[in-house]
This record gives sequence, C-alpha cells and structure tokens, in this order.
Amino acid sequence: MCRQSATVCLVKSPTRQDRATGSLTARLATLADPRCRRGKRHPFVAVLLIACSAVVSRARSFVAIDEWAADAPQDVLARLGARSTTALAVRIPPSGATIRRVIKDTCPGTRRRPSSTTASPATAARRPGSSWP
Repeated sequence: MCRQSATVCLVKSPTRQDRATGSLTARLATLADPRCRRGKRHPFVAVLLIACSAVVSRARSFVAIDEWAADAPQDVLARLGARSTTALAVRIPPSGATIRRVIKDTCPGTRRRPSSTTASPATAARRPGSSWP
C-alpha cells in the first residue's frame, strides 16, 4: 500500500537539471508504461497529465481526481491528450480506477518493500517467548 498521497506522488519539487529538460509532457513521456499491452484505451501520458492537472487544481484524493477528470471541458481533455470516440470526436476521460492504477504502478512510493526484516509489535506479540506484553 502506498504511504504517500496522490499529491506527493505527482507533485515533486524538480531539481535544476529536471527543470532544464523541457515540458512536463516530455518528462512524463520518458517514463515506462507499466500497463499490459492488451486493454489500453487511454494514452499513458494523457492519464498522467489529467491526474497532474487535477492535483494542480487542488484535487487531493483519487476520488477528487476522478471528479475533476469527469467534469473537465472537452477542450481541456483535448489539450491533455484524452482519447476520443470516432463518431462524434467526443473526448472521454479515463475512469477513476484507470487513473488510480496508472499512478499506483508508476509512482515509486507504491512499490512494496520487503517487511521481513522488521517485525511489527503485533507480530512480535504472537511469537512464542517474546517479551512484548
């Protein structure tokens, strides 16, 4: 489970070298897409840009990011690269579950760390002969 909020994962203070590399779109394009090849409906960079735009607009949870994406105007979704339907060229934002999965799989704070080296007090209490009350 990620111990960082969506805000911490998406808005990091860049170093001088990072600021000199170019736009946010170019920086996000350098990240590897962690999703499987099958079932991709939304461009990876578009999902991250929509999430970043929501966070900049004071969305502080995944639910708020989802609501921001659902309420975003068509021209904003077009600028952020959201996919469109072929019939009417209506831009469709990614679902909240898609945004959450992409951020979870992309954010370095969401990787599981091995917990075998440190035992919690609850685990220590279950061990026979432990000194925990």
